[in-house]
Amino acid sequence: MRITSIQLELIREIPFLNAGRGPGGFYRDSLPVHRGFVDALPDGMSAIIATADLQGRETFESAGGKPLRLLGEVLPAILANEILPNLGLADGRIGVLLAGDFYTVPALDKRGGSGNVTSVWQAFADEFDWVVGVAGNHDLFGDAATRPRFNNPIHFLDYDTVTVDELPIAGLSGIPGNPRRPWRRTEDDFVEALEQLLCDSPAILVMHEGPDAPDFGFRGSPRMRESIESSEPTLIVRGHAHWKEPLATLSNGTQVLNVDARAILLTCQAS
Repeated sequence: MRITSIQLELIREIPFLNAGRGPGGFYRDSLPVHRGFVDALPDGMSAIIATADLQGRETFESAGGKPLRLLGEVLPAILANEILPNLGLADGRIGVLLAGDFYTVPALDKRGGSGNVTSVWQAFADEFDWVVGVAGNHDLFGDAATRPRFNNPIHFLDYDTVTVDELPIAGLSGIPGNPRRPWRRTEDDFVEALEQLLCDSPAILVMHEGPDAPDFGFRGSPRMRESIESSEPTLIVRGHAHWKEPLATLSNGTQVLNVDARAILLTCQAS
């Protein structure tokens, strides 16, 4: 499965509240929703949704006086009920790729807070046919940064692979860093795990942190890129560091789809 293009025009921008630094510092922001096209999807599938770093909460208007939900809790219903029906897609299964970091503190007064994101994963599973993803460095499940026990159709990955709709999808949670902190491995261990996953030639590799793309000036890990460029080409879905453009191609033909603070709907080109 290769991405053939990403539409320049956004499908929609979804308003949300972004956290500020200190009480009352929050501000209104918007989440861009892109449409991308792939050369093929598995039989019976109509779309794959990819997103990460939904670090915000719904607007006061959306909440209607109730506690503000996480952006990732409200996004699935908007996609399922207001956006996807207008794309003219054939009936088929829809899968979701989550690349981590879905928490924002309730008071919206601190950036980079950590907390429970189980409800976000469940919200996507309630609307779509399967969910495959990894943890970001700010994600907890319950009150711990430990591997969650989800049931089908949710598949959590960390240094392992699952096959859904005949797509082998690998996943590597977290970021390189001090292993005493949540969802971190040393850089050596992270790169070694990445190389082991790439040995099996997955169709898609979902990561939170990921490779850089120096030809485009996009941030990420040079060591990860070097390992990836020494492997068979694949499609990498990553978050953590925002890129101005969502798609870059590495020297070995690997495509890197950056979904930090955006949602991308991948569908086949209409014939």
